[in-house]
Amino acid sequence: MRISLEDVWHVYSPGTAFETVALRGVSLSVEPGEVLGIVGGTGSGKSTLAAHLNLLLRPTSGRVLVDGRDALALRKSELRRRVGLVFQFPEQALFAPSVEEDVAFAPRQMGLGPEAVEERTAAALGVLGIAHLARRPTRALSGGEQRRAAIAGTLAMRPQVLVLDEPTAGLDPFSRRELLGVVRRLREEGTSVVLVSHDLDEVAEVSDRLCVMEGGAVRAEGTPEEVFYGELALAPTTVRVAARVRESAPGLGRPVSYDETLRSLRALIGG
Repeated sequence: MRISLEDVWHVYSPGTAFETVALRGVSLSVEPGEVLGIVGGTGSGKSTLAAHLNLLLRPTSGRVLVDGRDALALRKSELRRRVGLVFQFPEQALFAPSVEEDVAFAPRQMGLGPEAVEERTAAALGVLGIAHLARRPTRALSGGEQRRAAIAGTLAMRPQVLVLDEPTAGLDPFSRRELLGVVRRLREEGTSVVLVSHDLDEVAEVSDRLCVMEGGAVRAEGTPEEVFYGELALAPTTVRVAARVRESAPGLGRPVSYDETLRSLRALIGG
């Protein structure tokens, strides 16, 4: 499934003293089976942009298209099943007595039968690596486990696009690595993932394409290599180190992720 934003503007509280222009003519697409990283500072518009992908927020002007069709023509329930949005700190919405019951809630609301609900619940728990926690009380989980349980609830709806807004915020390094591993697995299985983050190192690890937001507009867009090496001020530490080394060793290439950079540096030293 392909989602496109065409010249999307969004104004909060229009015509009042609190009027704020949050998006300024944003045109962007989410391609099938890719991880799109959306980065930017506080107030850059990245979370507002994410909320337009399933029309949780409607454009003040411009259009959101789903496979070329105006998203406004789709039923909200259908659109939000196909495009799952997970807010920052989603674990705050956990409510059922056990992990299994919480994850099963959305499939039940979709009207699926018991066998289908059970199958989807088990599959979502498996993808998130928490099948062993199925009968655990939700409030007895660690922070990272709660985050994964909350994401599993959205994943059980089988969205074609999963939008994650700051999914690793507040997590320890181990839990962060695990969640990034989930993002990679979802991409391998054909689910598009939109990863909204302020962490450049994080998006460098998993993104196929990047959109850099600033002041409600798209400042840069392209592959991580194109964006980071095109404007080093936007780049994570690994890329800035590699760029400095490339000044005297052009053969280093243009590595982006930590592992790519480490391998390139080792090859250079070994050579």
